[in-house]
Amino acid sequence: MKTSELAVKIDREWPPGRTIGTTAELTCVGLGPRLLQAGVKAGLLYRIRHGAYMKMTEWQQKLPSEKDGLRLAAHFTATHGNVVYSHLSAARLLGLSVWNAGPCIHVTTRSSRSAKSATPGVSVHRRTLQRMQHQRIRHHRLGTVRVTSLEQTIVDCARTESFVTAVIIGDCGLHRGASMETLHHLVDSLPGRRGVRAARKVLAALNIGSESAGETRLRLAVAEMDVPQPEYQVCLQAAGNNYRVDGAWDDIKLALEFDGRTKYFNYQRTDEAIYEERLRERELMEAGWSFLRIQWSDLANQDLLKRRIMAARDAARRRSGLP
Repeated sequence: MKTSELAVKIDREWPPGRTIGTTAELTCVGLGPRLLQAGVKAGLLYRIRHGAYMKMTEWQQKLPSEKDGLRLAAHFTATHGNVVYSHLSAARLLGLSVWNAGPCIHVTTRSSRSAKSATPGVSVHRRTLQRMQHQRIRHHRLGTVRVTSLEQTIVDCARTESFVTAVIIGDCGLHRGASMETLHHLVDSLPGRRGVRAARKVLAALNIGSESAGETRLRLAVAEMDVPQPEYQVCLQAAGNNYRVDGAWDDIKLALEFDGRTKYFNYQRTDEAIYEERLRERELMEAGWSFLRIQWSDLANQDLLKRRIMAARDAARRRSGLP
């Protein structure tokens, strides 16, 4: 079959409303294994994993985070949901912010032997979880899914992921209601285990006030600099209103803010969010405050970021009449 004819057949026969098609589903509509193989070879289909396919054009349009979710969905379908997702996979399913992490799927099993351990792209963690260390959740796309608890997920990632990635996940988890007491208890129950020292370092760096991955990254970046450290999640008053800023040097009235789209627009209409942000900034500026605003792109260059901070501090000191 010619590539053009195969493309037409795939578009015509693809199950309506389905993003991912399994081998069984696609075979039922006339797209058997031989046609699926031909579709992959021709670049018309993308094989997410064994037995799970997507149209290549749709796959290429997805963001990296969306592709991670689709890999999880394909794995869930292939295993009929008979696994406990843990580590980064649990973090994604729980809706935590996952930054700069690989696409590997993580599952936890009690079995000492598992065929899934040989599956490419799947990491199997063999251990016995206590009743409070895992749960069933209702996922908006997959339905009922078994995952490790919020606190167990944070600790698992703190032991295995890079420091910044783990702190971002932990900050988000605290914001979602994770208990610091439970986090410390879980780490204390693992004396001598690999990654415990790293986990303790992560827990010590968490801040419940961070509302986004960008805020957490900014806080960690500034902490590594030889500059006066700001206070974070500071409440300020202006024109009789209470406002909170991401960070602040109170002595020179300089506010440090991370500018991320989701920070302002997730829970409000865009025009309302912009109006309230402008009102907030105007009233604080009239009260003598100045702002240093940081974006994602600024975090890529530590030296330039430090120079911007020092320049903003110098300007704020001059406005305050300080030497």
